[in-house]
Amino acid sequence: MALIRYVRALGLLTAIVAGFAIGGAVPAAADYGNSGGNVQLYQATASMNCNNPSVCGSLGGFWAWGEFNADGTFSAEITFCGHLRGPGGFNGAGHEHADGHYILTQIFPGSGLWIVIVDETDTLTGLGGGQVINSGPEFTPVGPAAKAHVSTAQLLGFSAPGVTFQVTVTPMHT
Repeated sequence: MALIRYVRALGLLTAIVAGFAIGGAVPAAADYGNSGGNVQLYQATASMNCNNPSVCGSLGGFWAWGEFNADGTFSAEITFCGHLRGPGGFNGAGHEHADGHYILTQIFPGSGLWIVIVDETDTLTGLGGGQVINSGPEFTPVGPAAKAHVSTAQLLGFSAPGVTFQVTVTPMHT
């Protein structure tokens, strides 16, 4: 649970900081589909790696890929690894599959449209294996609803040795 809260908090921080630099555009869905007729509008990837104990409370990282469909659903795969460091840290590797719903909305005035997760169900394997977690209502920004690549300095406002954050959004059939 601590890992999921950490990843979601990181996602919100990422979205807010990146939003100052990147705006979005309103997508127009293509009239053809994929994945059983469901039009895939966006693919997003995110990664965070921290091996610098003076910057990060927990060492390790996560790597995620998700697809966001025209019907407001998404599916994602997340792999994570942590190296225990103090209370609340986690140790080990795991994987989770996430399914849920998203909206396109502004996260603050002038931000343009963003992909924002509003609910999800996570199924954990490895660390936390077999556990199913339903988030209930949430508001977790993923990235702009436009082609974007956001780096460590853009997300955090600084860069440091051993610290890497990346978010990439690729429009598919928009």
